[in-house]
Amino acid sequence: MSIEISNVTKRFGDFVALDDVSVSLPTGQLTALLGPSGGGKSTLLRIVAGLEKADTGRVTIEGVDATRMSPQKRNVGFVFQHYAVFKHMSVAKNVAFGLEIRRKNKDEVRARVDELLKLVHLTQFADRLPSQLSGGQRQRMALARALAVQPKVLLLDEPFGALDAKVRKELREWLRRLHDEVPVTTVFVTHDQEEAMEVADEIVVINDGRIEQVGRPDQLYDRPANDFVMGFLGDVTQLGEVRLRPHDIEIALTPDLAGSVPGDVLRLTRIGFEVRLVVGTEDGREVSVVTTRAHARSLELDAGDRVWITPSSGASTVPAMKSLLAG
Repeated sequence: MSIEISNVTKRFGDFVALDDVSVSLPTGQLTALLGPSGGGKSTLLRIVAGLEKADTGRVTIEGVDATRMSPQKRNVGFVFQHYAVFKHMSVAKNVAFGLEIRRKNKDEVRARVDELLKLVHLTQFADRLPSQLSGGQRQRMALARALAVQPKVLLLDEPFGALDAKVRKELREWLRRLHDEVPVTTVFVTHDQEEAMEVADEIVVINDGRIEQVGRPDQLYDRPANDFVMGFLGDVTQLGEVRLRPHDIEIALTPDLAGSVPGDVLRLTRIGFEVRLVVGTEDGREVSVVTTRAHARSLELDAGDRVWITPSSGASTVPAMKSLLAG
């Protein structure tokens, strides 16, 4: 394993940011730390980087105990959400900075900078100032600068959070391709479920300073460990005593399937190829259901229709919490 985090606890006054966290992050993998704001994911990343000190516990990087090691000696690259660029330096000088302070020879620095600018598609902007770049280009420059010193580990703290949705999507696709070309062990923090599912090899779900579940995106989505993981990774509704995803509910005009629950279509919205419905059941609940436009047309569904709903075969479910059942 590239990074081993063992029994790490971190408090800020009375607030427990991390509570006895242990997790292994494999070598060469792109891992997402995913969770809500304040859940502890950025604190964990900063402890790995050496920018924060854990109150208790240990951090091992590539077999070396880095718990008390300074950030400079950990050989990690760190990219912040807000670039942290040197505004008065050109793009090329920004990328070269880490190499120059390590007193690499000029030819080596020039070759490495040229290689990285080509990799991040910024060769033509080498002599520009950061202010002359778009937000996405500045973030690519920041990634090139972090990679320049050939770190063992690349740490990204919500690297695309300050960008608009279209640029974020383009950059996360680019990051995935970049990682495939330069397979450095990468850990990135995000609260964006789609970003984590699309980019990461593995996801660590963190909430209230604790790890809820670790696994591949499909494992977490299809086999969530608990109600929190299921709800954080996608839309969830409740049918009877289970929580499940709206697209995992079968809808019919007759009670053909065992366990079908009767209800009435309260609302129906067509969005592209899918139809989203809210079905009011006899126990007073409103159940969200998602079906295809073709299926909705075949049933001629409309608001006010009487329907029967039941979990699909193989649907991922978790028991509903008592507080939800009482609600």
